[in-house]
Amino acid sequence: MLVAAELQNLRIVGDLIADKVGLVLNLRVKDNLYQAIAVASTTALGALVGFIFGGVRVALSGAFGGLVVGGLASGLVLMIIGLTRK
Repeated sequence: MLVAAELQNLRIVGDLIADKVGLVLNLRVKDNLYQAIAVASTTALGALVGFIFGGVRVALSGAFGGLVVGGLASGLVLMIIGLTRK
């Protein structure tokens, strides 16, 4: 059975692989929370702008656009932060 210190070492190694290599899930709660807030806010902003300029149908398109832009932008920022982490 793994003891707490060994589990902590596995977590550190997993985070290092997620930051430097990629292609695995990032399990840092703080990173995931930041990304969720960014995606939710850009989705809401896109829906609001779409609703102001064109009603409900455009609001749905704006929400989808905000979702995509927020996901890509926050992912890019987290990728750069992950590469510069020590």
